[in-house]
Formats: sequence, C-alpha cells, structure tokens
Amino acid sequence: MISPERLRKQPHCAGAPEELLRKVAMLADERPFRKDEGLFEEGMPATHLLFLESGEVNIVYTLGSGHKVTVDTLAAGDVMAWSALLEPHVLTASGVARTDGVCIAIQGEGLRKLCVENPAYGYVMMTQVARTLRDRLTATRIQLAAA
Repeated sequence: MISPERLRKQPHCAGAPEELLRKVAMLADERPFRKDEGLFEEGMPATHLLFLESGEVNIVYTLGSGHKVTVDTLAAGDVMAWSALLEPHVLTASGVARTDGVCIAIQGEGLRKLCVENPAYGYVMMTQVARTLRDRLTATRIQLAAA
C-alpha cells in the first residue's frame, strides 16, 4: 500500500474523491527500478497498471524480424502497462528503464472493479488511458516515418 497523497499527484487520479483514492492506494505498491532494467515485457499478462513517479522509461516494440524499436520515452506522470485495464490484458509493448526511478504499480483486477463500482472515476481513468493510447500511436507513427 502507498499513501493516497502520492496518487493524488498522478494526472490519472486528479479529482478523485479521497475515499476512492484510499481504496486505490490499498491496491498499490511502490516499485523502484534501475537503469536498463526491464519493467514489463510485450506479450506477457498485464496484471498491474503502472504510474511513472520518477525516472524515464523507454517503450519498446519488437518487430516481426525480432528487431526492437524504441517508440517513446516516458517521464514522471505518464502511465504504463495500460493493458491491465483493457481486455485481453496482454502487454502490447515492453518497458525498459532509461534511468533509475520509481513507479507505482496498481493491481489491475482491483482497479477494474473500482472503475465499475465508481463510473465517474472509471470514465476519467479510461479517458486518460485513451489519451495515452492516442499519444503512443502518434509517437509510433513519427518513429515509422523517420525509419
């Protein structure tokens, strides 16, 4: 468990009621990481939504040839492993630490349940995830155009 105050600083939790933040905090743990560490791997089950609290993480896709391509670099306030909220709950990219840092890992199943029980919060969370998807798609297009 982490403190609700740490969640309140995350853009995806902005405006959430205190009681709800406490419930989300009970589903969350701190995960420090080191430079070059793999945080999650494409194709694996997405069990946790990750908020990047500090540091930088490269988002990496593996092409059909096996070649790995960095399509985006995330910083504090960004969300990772959004697949934990969307079926089939399988990671679509890998995350590799560009620097040392800390992320907040929230249990996906519990968070999905809270979103269903609190539709207003669920709407805000899913809107933020949709923005994340839009931004990742844009970053990927830029990388492909540069290739």
